[in-house]
Amino acid sequence: MSLHFFSAAFRPADEAERQQAVRGIAPIAADDAALRDVLEETCRILRTPIAMLTLTDGDVQRMVGVVGMPAIEVPRAIAFCSHTIATTEGLLTIPDLRADPRFAANPLVCGGPRARHYTGVAVRIGPFPVGALCGIDTRPHGPASFRQRADLRRLAELAARRLRADAPPN
Repeated sequence: MSLHFFSAAFRPADEAERQQAVRGIAPIAADDAALRDVLEETCRILRTPIAMLTLTDGDVQRMVGVVGMPAIEVPRAIAFCSHTIATTEGLLTIPDLRADPRFAANPLVCGGPRARHYTGVAVRIGPFPVGALCGIDTRPHGPASFRQRADLRRLAELAARRLRADAPPN
């Protein structure tokens, strides 16, 4: 018998402040048309069947919006987006999750939804990465191109504006 491990993401140094920014986000309706447009455009740009906008909230990752699969909540320890918000550049592309030792034994790779490819970019409220906009596929891809990365960053800003639009006034 062999043991397989996956790597949980480190928490950002400013986790307490980041978490306050997450708590300031008001819920968004599941049928929000503007968010759906952003998610569908994400699928088109990344050529993935799944796109989601996530919030990393304490020890869980919540899907604010998703296309291509049912919305679920996952433990932060297994969420790919947790790695995205912890990166310096705020962008993470994994061409083949099974070939990457950080993710090969991850339950989202080994079990449902059997993810093979991930590309995500941090969604920021002010200076804080509150979650990510990402595309996922069940087959490997090459790494995201420069153009795809730029387009994904543009869409992440649109998603951030949508999150701020519903935020309560200070």
